[in-house]
Amino acid sequence: MPEALPAPTAAQSAWMALEYGLFLHFGPNTLAGTGWGDGKFPAEKVDFARLDTEQWAGMAAEAGMQYAVLTTKHHDGFCLWPSAHTEYSVKRSPSRRDIVGEFATAFRKAGLKVGFYYSLWDRNYPRYEDDERYAGYMQDQLKELLTNYGEILQVWFDGAWDKDFPTREWMYDPAWETNPNSGLKFGERWRWKELYAHIHELQPACLVLNNSSSDRGGQVRYPPVDARTCEHFNFVWRGKLWPGRIEPHYRGPDGAAQFLPLEYTTTITPDWFWAPTHAYAHPPAAAIAAWRRTARSHRANLLLNLGPDAQGLLPEYHRAFLNEAARLSKD
Repeated sequence: MPEALPAPTAAQSAWMALEYGLFLHFGPNTLAGTGWGDGKFPAEKVDFARLDTEQWAGMAAEAGMQYAVLTTKHHDGFCLWPSAHTEYSVKRSPSRRDIVGEFATAFRKAGLKVGFYYSLWDRNYPRYEDDERYAGYMQDQLKELLTNYGEILQVWFDGAWDKDFPTREWMYDPAWETNPNSGLKFGERWRWKELYAHIHELQPACLVLNNSSSDRGGQVRYPPVDARTCEHFNFVWRGKLWPGRIEPHYRGPDGAAQFLPLEYTTTITPDWFWAPTHAYAHPPAAAIAAWRRTARSHRANLLLNLGPDAQGLLPEYHRAFLNEAARLSKD
């Protein structure tokens, strides 16, 4: 008899039913006009004159989105909540506003579920290369995020390549797997298994995702995770198309099959963060609707990125495209 493959868990099924979400890249990078900050942007200059998370939530709800994920801490290490474990956070900003808290409140008020992005890589924390110390730091911060802001749908991790890959760059080389001296790691330096268990001790239904990077869409960076990421639908790099893995059943190192749903992530803007220098052709509503239909056909979610601007608002020119895409995706 053929092997009976596992079905989604209750938490996975509930997450898959949401289908369409908003990714929000926002923070010092928004002001600096960069995608990857170096952790040196002054906290005292992190100020957004018209910051309005209710405007973000309103645009998302109007477009038919059902959840949202905010960059609580990107690679620069700046925290959008007043973390007790670092001074590099909003508590040293001019307004001292808890952006994570405002985000969670506004989106729940609009009827959306709330998720967090958290970068494993940190270019500001002074003891970052002390793996034991830094693992404790991450666990302390995630305890803040998962105990102070209500029920969290998912935690979306990023930047793992920095301590996993010998090059400390995001591109993967399969040759590392067969070379015992390559230096390839599988989350040991992050204390990944401990971190995963820590999250589920705090919030058992919270899904954990670890970005596999654009060149390995739909792959599992390493277990355990609860869902898979796929950056972009059609990623072209070094003259080659790198298709994502759609099949939801994954076999771990022990050979056991596990159901791992997929989340496509793509961005409307050229980079993930808004930048004043961007000049680009806005994706038409038909393209956005097609992304959503493609995700649905793959039993996947779509997490669509919009970057709030330096004022703290989602640019209004997105609204008409998103609303028309919502209409088209129902056809």
